[in-house]
Amino acid sequence: MKTKLTLSIDKELVQYVRHEAQSNGTSISGIFSEFLLSRKVQSKRQAIPKVSTMLGSLKSYEIDDSKAGIRNSYAKKYSN
Repeated sequence: MKTKLTLSIDKELVQYVRHEAQSNGTSISGIFSEFLLSRKVQSKRQAIPKVSTMLGSLKSYEIDDSKAGIRNSYAKKYSN
């Protein structure tokens, strides 16, 4: 069951989320719902201490993890 919700947020953030929604072919409600669902999943997942210390360790590397970047990596790897 869906329920209507009214939020108060900064005007710049509204412009940003409208642009993101339009760019991704979704609604602001869809973006907000997806965000909350991901937070819900993350809160249920408790990383073991060893993994927690590793989180963010790859931020210093420039890794293109977009779909196009991954596709290009596979193309390079398997083109031979």
